[in-house]
Amino acid sequence: MVVKERRYECRFCHSRFVHEKRFLAHKCKQMQRDEEFRTPIGQAAWMYYQEWMKVHRRQVPRADSFLHSKFYRSFIKFSKFVRTVQMPDPKLFIWLMKEKDVEPVLWATDGAYAAYLEFTDRKGDPRTQANITIDTIFKIADVAEVSHTDVFDVVTSAEVIQLLRQRRLSPWLLLHSKKFHTFVLNSSSEERTILETIIRPKYWGKKFQDNPETVALMKRYVSELNL
Repeated sequence: MVVKERRYECRFCHSRFVHEKRFLAHKCKQMQRDEEFRTPIGQAAWMYYQEWMKVHRRQVPRADSFLHSKFYRSFIKFSKFVRTVQMPDPKLFIWLMKEKDVEPVLWATDGAYAAYLEFTDRKGDPRTQANITIDTIFKIADVAEVSHTDVFDVVTSAEVIQLLRQRRLSPWLLLHSKKFHTFVLNSSSEERTILETIIRPKYWGKKFQDNPETVALMKRYVSELNL
């Protein structure tokens, strides 16, 4: 009597195994994607992909089509980027990238995010942004148990970069602060590059020229706060 060997088959890539141990250790690309898709990052990526399809007025495909899409990895990367920078409005970002004809593979970059921040800055009220910045500076001072005038002596470049990305710190106020300029000069060359990419000094220089009254107000705030 011939005993047939038991076979194990991966339902994703259809690879077959004789031994259960090897079958259980198997992790193909399709299986890894399926597991990743079920995580919060994967589900957010799927949601952003659907939103991207909608802004292009395309029919949203099934989830399994997304798993095999050439855009899958780009949206996973974007989902992680959204969480890292704590992006306030991902839907607005996706709409803006469509308007600027920027492909998803470039979304998780400081350049793309700087364009998004420029867009939101144009729509935002300078006084509101200044008040948020002042509130943030005082909160940092309270946590660090220092005077608000010494905040840039205790805060790290990584923290400032994150707060700028969230616009809890605004260039409207910071670019008129001598202490902030000293902070930037004391940062590493890599950190300065990131800060300049996020802030875009040329853009703000033009904005300041076009809004002299607002600039005068920001300078007054900075002077009163001794920043």
